[in-house]
Amino acid sequence: MRTVAPAVLPPVRSPEARPPALPCGPSGWFLLISCVVALAGCSSKDSATPKTGAPAAASAKAAVVGLTRSVTIPVRVVADPAAAPADGSVLSISEGGDDEPPEGPSTFDVLPDGGFVVADPLRQRIVFYDAAGKFRFDLLIHFSAERLRVLPNNALSIVRYQSGDRYISEADSAGNYGALRLATDRDPDLDAADAGVTRLESGSQAIVSAQPAPGTEIPPVSVRFEAVGESMVSVRRLGSDARQRTYVAIEAAFPGQSVDVREIVRKYAGNGDPLVEIVDIPLDYLAHPVDEFRIRGGVLYQLMPKSSEVRINIWDTNSRP
Repeated sequence: MRTVAPAVLPPVRSPEARPPALPCGPSGWFLLISCVVALAGCSSKDSATPKTGAPAAASAKAAVVGLTRSVTIPVRVVADPAAAPADGSVLSISEGGDDEPPEGPSTFDVLPDGGFVVADPLRQRIVFYDAAGKFRFDLLIHFSAERLRVLPNNALSIVRYQSGDRYISEADSAGNYGALRLATDRDPDLDAADAGVTRLESGSQAIVSAQPAPGTEIPPVSVRFEAVGESMVSVRRLGSDARQRTYVAIEAAFPGQSVDVREIVRKYAGNGDPLVEIVDIPLDYLAHPVDEFRIRGGVLYQLMPKSSEVRINIWDTNSRP
């Protein structure tokens, strides 16, 4: 409904407030005509000459970055996850049913050398691959992992499914992982740090802030979404990098009975300007992971379990500022 402003009537002057009548003699008429001609000349000059006031500030436009490459990892859809395949490189996805979706690789992270570590919850293990997706080894943990991170000291931080308990597995100098222990306050929680604080104010506006940390101050980012007919339905902070650039995942949809969601990831500069936008994010999962994205050194990674393979899609945003 359009709101129309009420009409404003001109003020009524009292007889005492009326201006004095113009002189009606020849000199008076000459003065009146001269003023009219002068005003007409000024108006014509103003309309012919563009105004030189300050131009409107143009909003920064993000550069679109396409898919760089993909890494594929073998997977099988199984009715009985306990029947482990002979090949340890193969991950597992359940068949699912009418009342429950398929379950499969739930989380992942990127190793310092560019390799990957993926949770295989149906077989209660963590699996390590190189940067090309070649199997290295696996680590049996005897529970289903919901979240997984590689800490700065190469230790693994693993959150147990359902209970939410977080465990740490330390790595020795040879890269061998030790027994799990419960995490303490001294162990960094990278998931909480990356998520920060997000406030969705409307379908076109959100505020994303970093989690407060000693000695680090990253200004909040104002996320604006403008697309005809679409609105933001969720916003997630994916983290930031050493240059204080913030990465944000946006889910947008057209309103209606069936919600068709698409995902966009943006990189913002420290001053809040959008630098990069990724719009070609596929969503044809078989099993949706808990942790879909990871950011490492300006590179976006997406974990995508499908029926025939687990694909890790990679977008390198470093070709842009």
